Amino acid sequence: MTEQEWQECVELASGGEWPIPRELISDYNNWLCRSSVGRALFFREQIEEAMLVLSTIVEVVPSEAVPASGMSEVEHKILCLRDLAKIVWGLTANAEAALRFWDEAVERCANWQHPFNSVARGEISYGRLVMLLAARQPAAVTAGVQAMITSERFEREQVNSYRYFGYKFMAEKEFTLKNYQKAALLYEQAFAYYPKSAAGLRDEVTAKALPDAEERCHKFQTMSSMQYLQWDLTPAAVIRR
Repeated sequence: MTEQEWQECVELASGGEWPIPRELISDYNNWLCRSSVGRALFFREQIEEAMLVLSTIVEVVPSEAVPASGMSEVEHKILCLRDLAKIVWGLTANAEAALRFWDEAVERCANWQHPFNSVARGEISYGRLVMLLAARQPAAVTAGVQAMITSERFEREQVNSYRYFGYKFMAEKEFTLKNYQKAALLYEQAFAYYPKSAAGLRDEVTAKALPDAEERCHKFQTMSSMQYLQWDLTPAAVIRR
């Protein structure tokens, strides 16, 4: 990547509707700057530029240090791998190439023993399932779902993003097939593992009480778009709540 190409990418990331302050992302030698720029470009659907920047991060080995605040280097690397997987699949439909990125991202999620500040671990595995479904690899999809819904990795108490996203994935498939009763039951199973505040618990009771299965599905879908609580919380944060 040339200096001119880098400066052009920084300019794109620091402008537009959601600008990132240039002073926070301009240092090419800091791979975290490249991570922020590449992911920002992907979010803005500037795919070629995003690929150019993110490809410089493939061989980076993130520090295992836990920061006092903000995202860890491990999280940065996971998000870069996620976006690279989506880009490769979108441009080439090459499942093998895209899966290399998904698999590393999933493995890093499983191995990181500290709270995430960015994304639910199970959401990375869910993204992998979506790609496998699009790639028409049913055996891999089945194995992936089974691994998720039997995961014993609990973020806290009964909150488990792997199980939530595994059941959510199955519910979405049934909903697409108009199997609303089955889909509603799967959504109900999914939300047993969703981080819910008092408002979330009330919404769950409301959803379960709806007599029409399709309507229950729509209510659960609305709930899935709401972040009642963070997925990962430190013990102190749990006590404060």
